[in-house]
Amino acid sequence: MFSNYKQTVGFDAIAPFFAAFVIAMLIGPVVIRLLRREHASQTEREEGPESHKKKSGTPTMGGFIFLLPMLLISLVWKMINHEDWQEVCAVVIMTAGFGLIGFLDDFIKVVLRRNLGLTVIQKLLLQFVVTALFAWFVEGVMGVQLRMMIPFAGRDEAGLPVMTDLGPLKYPALFFITLATVNGTNFTDGVDGLCGQVTAVVAAFITGMCFLFKGGLMPTSAAMCGALLGYLFFNVYPGRVMMGDTGSLAIGGFIVGTSYILRIPLLIPLFGFIYAAEVVSVVLQVGYFKLTKGKRLFRMAPIHHHFELGGWSETRVVYMFTLATIFGCMIAFAGIA
Repeated sequence: MFSNYKQTVGFDAIAPFFAAFVIAMLIGPVVIRLLRREHASQTEREEGPESHKKKSGTPTMGGFIFLLPMLLISLVWKMINHEDWQEVCAVVIMTAGFGLIGFLDDFIKVVLRRNLGLTVIQKLLLQFVVTALFAWFVEGVMGVQLRMMIPFAGRDEAGLPVMTDLGPLKYPALFFITLATVNGTNFTDGVDGLCGQVTAVVAAFITGMCFLFKGGLMPTSAAMCGALLGYLFFNVYPGRVMMGDTGSLAIGGFIVGTSYILRIPLLIPLFGFIYAAEVVSVVLQVGYFKLTKGKRLFRMAPIHHHFELGGWSETRVVYMFTLATIFGCMIAFAGIA
């Protein structure tokens, strides 16, 4: 048993982790040079924090630095080991699909110089297409129902976590969870190192869930964790590159895809607490502003800007939000243990 344990962790987690980390470190300077050459640079909004104005001109679309290693390692690993290849393909559909949407948005904004990027309708339509493709692949090709574990509901008679099937509502629920998560990861990408570091912790948690449930996604989640750590070498304060929507939307797709394959989407508000807090802060800010005709609930939304304007440095925001993510992961683990 011990030798099997070592083989599983070594070949399905540790090796993909280090391989993705090394590739991200190697391609990082190349990607940054290409982005600078194409003038794919960040433009900070005028109403943003004053400390962020100096970020204008920083290359964006840096999400390729971790996306390419993660996707490459995942696909190569499953070419070598054909087991559970469908699970990996399902996650690749969500990750690459939403990454492509983010890339189109970034490309229109920073390369074609059209500030608004994709319209809201265009984004929603593309997100619906990718999510529908994922649902079709999971149920139609894999033959797996979109069921989910209920946190803190205990175990059934067979000793397995209690599951729920929402019936016809499972498709609206999938789209809602996807939209909320993707927007959450997108809003989280506003401080150097924040989205990357928080997601590295989340990817480590998902890797642990893969080992716990004997899932075939361990190489994929471990590769995402390693690639993000490699990306952070270029993104921690002061960041030399930003992931852009290319990276942040892909991260949202990755989280939803892996969560549904592992049947833990109801745990996303726990291990993805920061993503949830970011998107909820925006909703509350907009709603309160309209109800009070101009008053603000927070100094600025998303919530990380509220703390920045309260005197927190970017590094402190990243540190505290990462710590909150670690606690969220611990609570999520308790919910299905």
